[in-house]
Amino acid sequence: MSAAIQPYTGRPMPRIEAGLKVSGAIAYTGDIAVPDLVHAVLVPSPIARGTIRSVDATAAEAVPGVVRVFTPDTMPKLPSEPEQPDWDIMYGSAFVPMADMTIHYAGQPIGMVLAETLEAARHAAAIIRYAFAEEEPVVGLDGDTDLSGEVYHEPERVWLGFLAGYLPTVVRRGAGAAGLDEAEVSIEGSWRLSNNHHNPMEPVASTAVWDGADRLTLYETSQHVYNHRNGLAKVLGLPRENVRVVTHYVGGGFGCKGPVWSHSWLVALTAREVGRPVRLVLSRDQMYTSVGFREEQRIDLRLGAMRDGRLLAADVTKLSATPAWEDWVEPSWYPFTFMYDLPALETRCRLRRTNVMAPTFMRAPGEAPGMLVQECALNELAAELGIDPVELRLRNHADVYPVDGSPWSSKRLKDCYRVGAERFGWSSRNPSPRSMQADGMLIGMGMASASHTVYRQPAQARVTITAGGEARIASGATDIGTGSATFLRQIVADELVLPIDRVLPLIGDSSLPEAPMQAGASLTGSLAPAAMTAARDLKAKLLEMAVGQDESPLHGRNADDLELNDWRIIAGGEDTGETVTGVLRRAGLTELACDGRFDPGGVGQVRSGDPVRDAREGPRGMHSFGAIFAKIAVDPDLGLIRVRQLTGVYACGRILNPKLAESQLIGGITWGMSQALFESTHMDPRFGRFTNTNMAEYMIPVNLDVPTIDVTFLDDPDPFINPAGVKGVGEIGITGVAAAISDAVWHATGKRLRHTPILAEALLED
Repeated sequence: MSAAIQPYTGRPMPRIEAGLKVSGAIAYTGDIAVPDLVHAVLVPSPIARGTIRSVDATAAEAVPGVVRVFTPDTMPKLPSEPEQPDWDIMYGSAFVPMADMTIHYAGQPIGMVLAETLEAARHAAAIIRYAFAEEEPVVGLDGDTDLSGEVYHEPERVWLGFLAGYLPTVVRRGAGAAGLDEAEVSIEGSWRLSNNHHNPMEPVASTAVWDGADRLTLYETSQHVYNHRNGLAKVLGLPRENVRVVTHYVGGGFGCKGPVWSHSWLVALTAREVGRPVRLVLSRDQMYTSVGFREEQRIDLRLGAMRDGRLLAADVTKLSATPAWEDWVEPSWYPFTFMYDLPALETRCRLRRTNVMAPTFMRAPGEAPGMLVQECALNELAAELGIDPVELRLRNHADVYPVDGSPWSSKRLKDCYRVGAERFGWSSRNPSPRSMQADGMLIGMGMASASHTVYRQPAQARVTITAGGEARIASGATDIGTGSATFLRQIVADELVLPIDRVLPLIGDSSLPEAPMQAGASLTGSLAPAAMTAARDLKAKLLEMAVGQDESPLHGRNADDLELNDWRIIAGGEDTGETVTGVLRRAGLTELACDGRFDPGGVGQVRSGDPVRDAREGPRGMHSFGAIFAKIAVDPDLGLIRVRQLTGVYACGRILNPKLAESQLIGGITWGMSQALFESTHMDPRFGRFTNTNMAEYMIPVNLDVPTIDVTFLDDPDPFINPAGVKGVGEIGITGVAAAISDAVWHATGKRLRHTPILAEALLED
């Protein structure tokens, strides 16, 4: 008998597609070959507000190779328009461009050129002549009135898509803001966070291929092929079974490739109109005006406590911009509802209607900016009280879920503080600002908590075994670089006790069993138990077949006493001589399959604060937790900031693949560093246009900016999340990092800066 195969889950294994990626052989959406393809280029509006008075496409139509030029006058109309909210479709926006001549924001699509070559389409798009009646745009957070004639409005709730549902913007706990009256010490201020844009390495791409007039295949850069299937079916007036969406691999998404945006249906409409496949790949600058962004926001906070550090109350107001046609708001007040033992809380949101496209989800929406402000304020409070920042957090640790007093599903945050402080060397920190120096540089240390909500979604997976000795795991999940195919292989290989190279993953196709959106760090925790269930049910079915076959050497035995090992059936540790192949062939089968499902009984943890209810134990708060520590050096003459050390410790459920999980955390922490020190999209208020819509001027850290990042996971399998005990790590990494760096800057320089990014100029100001 062959030696027992050691478990694959828990091992640090590389991604299955790693070799293809580094060799450039992998096919992303824009690489998929389609016969008779036509190339599309969008024409963006150069103005932010006004009306198109006339269009002259004569010169563009005369360019050799041009197939068709579409303008608002000639673009086919949608049979059905997108609606917000829709309970099983997440649109990026309900706005339909090219439906009329009105301009709402700079970059809005006002034309689309199809041509035999990309070069011809680009040239033709550049020579369409538009005449505009231009109006002065309303942009930014400051001003007397917005597009509605008001300064701002205060929605009572906002729609955040099917993952989170409706979220109330007004939260009142205990005495609310009045609780601040009892505080012995308080922190009050405004934090200003800049516009940020997604910059995945792969731009958004769509290719529409029609079979007749009523069957569509869409190759799309999608974080959720079923969302795009459902959305396209609705707006095009088709049955869902007539739309197939394929996404092999995604070169980064971070939120912008989750919703259905207008480019997808524009490609589908024009492809049906010309009777040929059409491909659109957004240019880099169009990525800044086509798929949302993290909006500029101001967060006003009053935080009160007693002299011993016990928190009493917080009053939180968020102000941000939204488009004219709908309300969008990132829920930055949300972390205040769950992070600490805070007896009194009051929140509100104010929105200005401006000439911008709809903002959208960006990595750790709500938690990333909200944790930044909350953790910065807590660090300011610690300095005011003369209490160590770690100790202050321990004194306010939420032993139960603050929303309703229910227990946590699992929580090792205190251990994260302890282990992180030890690994980082926190005890060497002199708490006085400007007290630590090295090599002529001012040295600063800071820390913050990290957390993210655990979301769970319904998921399906199918496991198939073949008489030839292989297994397949199929689910429509996409892979945005997180390793979806890899962890599915690991799970199935373990459950069937097979060498992992004999397990083939099939993902990224809406014709496969339905998987959840890769968003909110929810995919692994939702899909892993579905795959596990499918494999276990398949194994049980196979063994029942074996003992029920008259000609089998296992006939009449108890299936519960049997196991699998490398395609052989084992009893009591001994090889029975029976194989999986033998069982299948005896049954006249070439393969055998089972479907597995995971249904959490709802849409994960709803952001209203309603805890997940467990049938056995009642409600539980479900979050991942961590602690992040940062050391920075500041040049006292130039104000330049260099990050020298980043240490993060996390408790995120059972870790299926430490290599992939560590990679996710390193990426998230790097992004948190970028949020703190680099990223900002600037808008020219005169024209309502973003001015740095390229990778040369939109600042992000490069290799030399990023130190070695130390990531540690604490063992934390969560029995209440799912049968696999898995939470997910994709979002938590960015949270808290900017606050830790901000506090380190204060510790090094003595300057409290309440804006991001933190630039050298601010440190040089008197």
